[in-house]
Amino acid sequence: MKNNAVIAGAGKIGRGYIAEMLKNGGFHIVFLVHSEDQTRLMKERGSYIIFRADENDQDLEEVVIDDYDAYCTVTEEDRCVEAIVDSDVIFLPVYPKACPDFGRMIAKAINIKADKDDDPFDVIMSVNFLQATKTIRDAILPHLTEKGMEFFNEKVGISETLVNRMVVDPTEEMAKRDPLSIVGGHSAVLKVDKDTLKNTFPEGMEVDLLDKLPARFTYKIWVVNMMHFAVSIYGSYLGYRYVREACGDPYVAKSVHEMARKEGVIGVANEFGLAVEDIEFGFYHDPWSMWENPESNDPFARVVMDMRRKLSKTDRVIGPALSCMKAGKIPFFLAKIAALALKYENQGDPTSVELHRIMDEKGIRAALHEFSELSEDVKEEKMLMDLIEDHYVNL
Repeated sequence: MKNNAVIAGAGKIGRGYIAEMLKNGGFHIVFLVHSEDQTRLMKERGSYIIFRADENDQDLEEVVIDDYDAYCTVTEEDRCVEAIVDSDVIFLPVYPKACPDFGRMIAKAINIKADKDDDPFDVIMSVNFLQATKTIRDAILPHLTEKGMEFFNEKVGISETLVNRMVVDPTEEMAKRDPLSIVGGHSAVLKVDKDTLKNTFPEGMEVDLLDKLPARFTYKIWVVNMMHFAVSIYGSYLGYRYVREACGDPYVAKSVHEMARKEGVIGVANEFGLAVEDIEFGFYHDPWSMWENPESNDPFARVVMDMRRKLSKTDRVIGPALSCMKAGKIPFFLAKIAALALKYENQGDPTSVELHRIMDEKGIRAALHEFSELSEDVKEEKMLMDLIEDHYVNL
């Protein structure tokens, strides 16, 4: 197996989570970076610090990431493709809008690998949106040659991971010391779908190969990410500034950490035909202590950004709420989170601005039709809209 691994993007998850896992596995890391300025800075400095929480998610330890290369996807695309060709694995901790560009570059690399009859190759999504493997597959396929398509079908694995580490921006003091620094939680294990891999990871890299990964990934979105989103929405409504402050509010903790979480679990259980007890025992992941860490200055705007995606029909609020409805459970707290999301405003997020324009011009129902694709003709969807609207008026 080659000793190179590519990380597409150099954002929080890529730099603050995936990079440490690869370093522990003895990989040489190649970052593919969109920003020319960030690429230049990463090249000039040659290393950066992860201020990572200890096993109790309290005191911070310093992990230095070095022995990496960084290429700009805008000005050095050929170098980016070469890096992918020279590796057996590429991680994509990216947003959906970045998938078309990376899919095209991956396809170019696959075509070259096919001509060389190269070793098997894994594309691993490390993201927080559903249907990620389909998204990147659809971005790759149109650019493959006939030989590249054969190689893709036989030797390319497209897998997902569960991103179980919260990563946030550094404090002002940390950033002065190292402008590339990042703050992360403790999790040192990479959880990967074992059923789709083409390669095995080397010794030294802590990998947890899991079954039922689609259900586990949905749990992460519908339960863990939902709570993170909900804490931010509640916190903003109540006048707090940071996630850690909202986590410390007993009302928010009761509404989100206890009640909304239960509804999310019911939604996942119904969606995949599993028992609630099996999910609570086998999937349980609670990042609450990490979110309320006094060292964390995670702002609401970062967590809530991209309202169109986060209020979409299958995502972290509407998805589990509809599944609860189908299971005969009224998603009271999930519906309230959706109503609070409609109240939330952020002029720095174009999707939030668009949401409020629709609400001002056409009303709440029109916004739910547009952003969440809910229909008046489907019983459960109409009932959910009624509940969200009632919460909104009550707020």
